[in-house]
Amino acid sequence: MKQTLLFLVVTLIVITTIGLQWANSDSSKSDRERRALVDTRIDNNGYWKRMAEQGLAVLNPVTEIEPAVFTGSKITAYSVITDDSPDVAVAPSNSRQSENSIFIDPNDKLTALNSNNSGPLSSSFYGADGLYTFDGAETFDGSVQGAGGYNSGDPTTSIGTDGRWYVGFIASGGGQGVSYSDDQGNTWTKKIVTSLSSTDKNHLWIDTKEGSPYENYLYNSWVEFAGGNSNDIVVQRSTDNGETWDAKINISNEVNAGSHNQGVNLSTGPNGEVYAVWAIYDGWPQDEKAIGFAKSLDGGESWEPSVRIITNIRGIRNSGVPQNMRVNSFPAMAVDVSDGPNSGNIYVVWTNVGVPGQNSGSDRDIYMIKSTDEGASWSDPVRINQDEIGQGKCHYLPWIACDASNGILSVIFYDNRNTNANQAEAWVAVSTTAGEEWEDFKVSDVSFTPSPIPGFASGYMGDYLSIAALDGLVYPCWTDNRTGEVMTYVSVFETIDIQSPYNLQVAVNQENGAADLSWDFNVTNGFEHFNIYRNDELIGTSAEENFADQLPEYGYYTYKVSASYGDTGESAPDVYDTQWGTASIEVIPDAYVATVFIEDSVVQQMKIKNNGELELEFLLSDHFDKAPLPHYQKASGGGDEYISNVIFNSLSNSSGWEGYADYTGYATSLEPDQTYEINVFNGNPYDGDQCAVWVDWDQNGVFDEQAVTLTWTGSKFTGTITPDRGMLQGATGMRVRLAGPGPLSAYGDTEYGETEDYKLYLADWITLDPEEGVVAVGDSTIVNLIFNAEGMETGTYTDDMKLITNDINNSLVTIPVTMHVTDLQVSATASWLEICSGDETQLIVETTGGSGTLTYHWTSIPEGFESDEESPAVFPEVNTQYIVSVNDGPVTLSDTVEITVYSVPEVNLGDDQVLCGENEYELDAGNPGAIYLWSTGETSQTITVNGEGENAYWVEVTNETSCTASDTVTINFATLPVVELGADTIICHNSVMTLNAGNPGATYLWSTGEMTQTITVNAEDYEYGSHVFSVLVTSEAGCENDGEITVEIKDCTSIDENSQLVDISVFPNPSNGIVNVDLHVRSAQLVSVRVMNLTGQIVYQSNDINILKEYNLQIDLSQFSSGVYNIFVLGETGITEKKVVIRK
Repeated sequence: MKQTLLFLVVTLIVITTIGLQWANSDSSKSDRERRALVDTRIDNNGYWKRMAEQGLAVLNPVTEIEPAVFTGSKITAYSVITDDSPDVAVAPSNSRQSENSIFIDPNDKLTALNSNNSGPLSSSFYGADGLYTFDGAETFDGSVQGAGGYNSGDPTTSIGTDGRWYVGFIASGGGQGVSYSDDQGNTWTKKIVTSLSSTDKNHLWIDTKEGSPYENYLYNSWVEFAGGNSNDIVVQRSTDNGETWDAKINISNEVNAGSHNQGVNLSTGPNGEVYAVWAIYDGWPQDEKAIGFAKSLDGGESWEPSVRIITNIRGIRNSGVPQNMRVNSFPAMAVDVSDGPNSGNIYVVWTNVGVPGQNSGSDRDIYMIKSTDEGASWSDPVRINQDEIGQGKCHYLPWIACDASNGILSVIFYDNRNTNANQAEAWVAVSTTAGEEWEDFKVSDVSFTPSPIPGFASGYMGDYLSIAALDGLVYPCWTDNRTGEVMTYVSVFETIDIQSPYNLQVAVNQENGAADLSWDFNVTNGFEHFNIYRNDELIGTSAEENFADQLPEYGYYTYKVSASYGDTGESAPDVYDTQWGTASIEVIPDAYVATVFIEDSVVQQMKIKNNGELELEFLLSDHFDKAPLPHYQKASGGGDEYISNVIFNSLSNSSGWEGYADYTGYATSLEPDQTYEINVFNGNPYDGDQCAVWVDWDQNGVFDEQAVTLTWTGSKFTGTITPDRGMLQGATGMRVRLAGPGPLSAYGDTEYGETEDYKLYLADWITLDPEEGVVAVGDSTIVNLIFNAEGMETGTYTDDMKLITNDINNSLVTIPVTMHVTDLQVSATASWLEICSGDETQLIVETTGGSGTLTYHWTSIPEGFESDEESPAVFPEVNTQYIVSVNDGPVTLSDTVEITVYSVPEVNLGDDQVLCGENEYELDAGNPGAIYLWSTGETSQTITVNGEGENAYWVEVTNETSCTASDTVTINFATLPVVELGADTIICHNSVMTLNAGNPGATYLWSTGEMTQTITVNAEDYEYGSHVFSVLVTSEAGCENDGEITVEIKDCTSIDENSQLVDISVFPNPSNGIVNVDLHVRSAQLVSVRVMNLTGQIVYQSNDINILKEYNLQIDLSQFSSGVYNIFVLGETGITEKKVVIRK
């Protein structure tokens, strides 16, 4: 026990002593010096394990893996026969595989060799393994341990036409090695190609074109980070099946990489050409900026000078992806060695941030360029992944294969279009048109969450995927962690040699909607006809390469044309988007001028109207398409620490080291008095680092303002920027600078760090709400223009707004805006703001400020009034706004005063009245609720007047707004004329009788037509019998009355047969309802009296009246209405009738 304790104490002392010695020795080196011992450009895991052993790096820790999500093994694609392709693991689950390479036996498409960075579940590492399948990837066999023994990985595979298998790798000591097998992987023989330790990212390729002068030549290439070829790509070849290797050749020197070349990829052409592509880094750390290319036309014996085949790209090696794994944009290449029409084409793919050349946004997309002339020229980039652009989705680590039997292209890549941002799936894109059109689809059965492999280099989960194709069979190969450990999977599918139409063009006649389609096509066996789709509906077929269609209505249309191969299948379609009709924008008004008082704001409205046939989409910005920024003097940093990301308002830019980077293509807008946080991330921080920001507020092209110093928070530099009110509006520059210890200014070069310039839009005096929208056909929308003079000096400010639209005839509308800032104030008022209709008021304008030389102009709403007087008098009849415009040179200010005009009461007592026989009358002044004053002294709305003769009455009415009106009416209480023609009578046939209507001065109308007061009845002019004579008498006052008399003319020479009839006398007649009836008989008799109206209804009856000679009777008819009534007397000797008129 004592011996054990002593041993532990001694051991502890030894460990402590060693640790102190290490600490003392280590303390002699600064953090910057220690980091300088690590070459971060190298990706090889063996290198990083050695760095970790020296305490210079930290490997990935063990983390929990999120469970995978099963999404199905079904494949749905035009270009693929296989409809179900389950994933197959290439190795047992008690191992790890990553970084894949797969190669198909050129003599047997069912045999394939696969190699991966392999190891056990611990942090140990076997290196590049050797796995294989003989049944088209239904099963795999082989060893997960290194092919030919342990190595440092970076696997690459080849199989010769002679059946020899090859696995290339980084040797355990850091050099390059290749193992071969002549018994299909049962045994391996290892060969060292180079012993130089600082090599990385190798690729191995073999010429398998039968008949090639260099058939089965091997080519091995990598980057060297030491020695005479440091930072360059070198290649060695073997002409004896990998037994020996020729001297290395530097093939990248001529591209003059600013930092280094890396990520080489090899391929061979149909005539033995050898091609190499790689990523160029002009600074470090940074994203890939260009792709290098070299070729050999003599089987690798010599190489032509290297060139940059595409520049101004942006890879993802430093800016990264949302998934938790390190990534790169090393290019992958394939060459068409088929005997088809595209034989010899070279295809190169890589991942780019956004669109190549623009290199911005959050998309990470796969792009391809191709050469049809052995690399002498290259096409424009073609986007391979087919999901919608601009959605912030990531597609990365592409690898490409070209089927040597038919030239069909296949590209594998990771993709998160259908997953969470931090997840991924394996996808493949296929092209049967030499890369012109692509169809992509998911091949993995799961979505998974990438996570670095514990015990490996920081962020590492494999640096590349792989894919191979032969005789229509395609082997996509990738790594995922669905089991909780990273493993390699293969999901084989079979393509169809179906050609797709290409170069589809559609010409639409905008007058009548006629659409003419045309396309190109390379005919292959089995082709039957073309299918034409409009908006995914089959509308016809064609045997020719053209088609005519009639669009049904205005709208947007997508045409697709595919090739039908009958039962074999249908090609992927070529697609063309077109439209019939367009949106048509009208901006009302088309220019804006606002005059704003100091420290005030004004809102004006812009109407955006759509006069077209389709919906109008617009985007409005007051700073769109401004002139370029001034040329700012550069200031460069020397590296080590670098700006990896800048986040400021809507601006977010990830980048690698550049020294100095002009990112003025990235911009954000700022408003005054708003505080914005800025965060700057340090990609390689050291103690003493500092960061500052300068903004060219006065836009003089010089960063001479006070710097905004940012604070280090442990993960980033952070600070705030607040634009002042009154700043100069427009586009200007912002400089972000990161540096080590020492003085820091906007200019001059620094030993460490980096400088980046950005663009800012300073929106001070005008803002817009909203800035974008959609306007339906025939509709309009309103945009508020807010002119703000807070903090502004007096003067005139101008700018141009830009309206971006989908109007094909007017896609960019320029709208000038002007703001006059003034201290002139104008106020309009009036002597009376409220008047009654017809009254007068005096308009008044009051001013302060301005120059003192003012002119005035008044107008009105409703229109009709104008005056240049300062204070005109007005007589409005309705509510009226009076607008005064006061001009002070360039400034015109307006103000409005509204005069409220109250209506006066409408008082109408009616026309003057003549009331005949009436002695009272009701007058109504109307206007309920008003105040009344009558000439009689009464104060009610209505009064009843009476009297005699002519009388005048007036009333004054005052309404609720105190407006008064009056009216007068004359009432004539006139009497009715009294017409008494006497009792009915009998005259002899030879008699003359005079009838007198009375009422001298009146007018008369007799039933005879005469118009005199009296008429004479000459019996000789009439036949015997009764004759009624009536007269209508109208008094001077217009009152009417009538009377009548019945005159019976008899022949007096004989006895009257009707002498026994009863005589009737009625009075008064007309009557007001009380009628006196006198009855006379010559001999006593019983009579009955009845009164009937004109409808025959009996209204009065008295029976059995015994009359001896004379009888007086009074009848009351006052309860009946006015009119004519008949009085009948029924006697023993006959019936006598008399009419009576009732007037009330």
